[in-house]
Amino acid sequence: MTWMYKTLRQALSLAVDLFYVDIQATGRHHIPAEGPIIFAANHPNSVMDTVILGSRTTRQISYMAKSGLFKNPAVAFVFNQCGVIPVFRNPKDKANNEDSFRRAFDVLDEGGAIGIFPEGQNSKEREVLEIKTGTARIALGAVARSGYTLPVKIVPVGLNFEDRDMFLSRVLVRFSEPIECLDYAELHQKDEREAVRQLTEKIQECIQDAATHIQGVRILDLVKDIDQIYGRHLLDTIEKERIEAERTMSITFDELRADELDLDDDAIVKELAGSGEQRSLRSWLLDEVRSTRKPQENLDERFWVKTRIAEAVRYFEKADPAMFNVMKVRIWTYKDHLRQVRLRHEFLDRPPETLSLRREGVKLTIYAILFAIPAVWGFVQNVLPYLMTKHFALLAPDEAMRAIWGFFVGIFIFGAWYSAFWTGFFFGGMDPILASIWVASLPVTGFFFLRYRARLSRYRSRILTRTLFQTETLLVKRLREERENILKEFDGLRQRFLSAEEAGLLEEPETT
Repeated sequence: MTWMYKTLRQALSLAVDLFYVDIQATGRHHIPAEGPIIFAANHPNSVMDTVILGSRTTRQISYMAKSGLFKNPAVAFVFNQCGVIPVFRNPKDKANNEDSFRRAFDVLDEGGAIGIFPEGQNSKEREVLEIKTGTARIALGAVARSGYTLPVKIVPVGLNFEDRDMFLSRVLVRFSEPIECLDYAELHQKDEREAVRQLTEKIQECIQDAATHIQGVRILDLVKDIDQIYGRHLLDTIEKERIEAERTMSITFDELRADELDLDDDAIVKELAGSGEQRSLRSWLLDEVRSTRKPQENLDERFWVKTRIAEAVRYFEKADPAMFNVMKVRIWTYKDHLRQVRLRHEFLDRPPETLSLRREGVKLTIYAILFAIPAVWGFVQNVLPYLMTKHFALLAPDEAMRAIWGFFVGIFIFGAWYSAFWTGFFFGGMDPILASIWVASLPVTGFFFLRYRARLSRYRSRILTRTLFQTETLLVKRLREERENILKEFDGLRQRFLSAEEAGLLEEPETT
């Protein structure tokens, strides 16, 4: 690993761990510790994808990047030091692209790692576009150049952003089982184009499986609504089935839901251990700065739920369109009822009768008063650079680039802002140590303000829920009955879907 790559990786890893409230990675045991590999990932979030992927593996990755990014001499210098390989899209640059392929072959010959985003452009929020053949051509080309002996592996990667342009959202990185390129060697010797086609199809399939592929905006919106209503209930139901099965038949969790949920080995170990993952000092410090000390839920499960719901939606849309349309109307009606009383889908997850209106009011008052000073301090000291960063992020050419624009612009703006504070204090005669402590408090209190605001919002929601329970008992009863009826219907549809799946009645989704 070159000194430039190592330095940038460490700095950017710290930065993204602050930018996102939680980054989880599954399947890292699939990454070979050595030997030639190609990371082939979906591309939902522009340059941020390279930062996230590079921060989750210790292998140095030589990315394939657009040649236009090399026009700036400073950027070109950094890219060259980090082993970035330019890709030329203009047909006139055929000779240059041949050189790029040779550089990629050299990296693989030396046992290195290459990073490619085979879609060739930023993808949609939850949809993997049709991938290009370049990844397969590079992999099989390197194998062929070695006399079909080089053990090149392709590791499909799914980058799953909870909200790709939102500050302090969450990310799941899924590393899938490697594809052995030598398996295509015999076919490649006979028919090069067919081997490239088959390997490209395999890569497409694996990336879609890892990347929560949901085709179509219309389906995606419906999946979001169903997940908000049913997602948590579904995971709870599966967990109850596991406990019951273990009690009665000693069936393992994986055996029970072999076709339901594929947890990463690390997650299974943590679940069996029952003690949770040991946090490093760095993780503890990050949680303290971001004020996010609560254990995060398993993102692999949450994105799995979305995928399974999407599969069921596609099935019922074709198998029972009449019922499908009726359910859509019921979901929209239920959403409208919640919106009218300013509640969310999960408002009945915690029964309103367990909430004391007086107790919640006291909590809100005490918390608001007790922590108002550090929260206001954090707001006042950070609001201007925050608004500037948000403004520049919204100027990004498209939505997929907002996060990376905000990320790098934020590093510059907040860095300059804090440096200006420290410089002013230093030349103003303040002790350097005291000035450093003062400036170090600014990002901490800034993150604290965000947590303060979120907690006040939660207390307010609880008070609203409890107030409705006391004053609008009939309304709450009807909303609860409406939700319970929908959940029962979803449970029935789940059984129908699983039966259809077991009978082999599901159609493979069309590729884009």
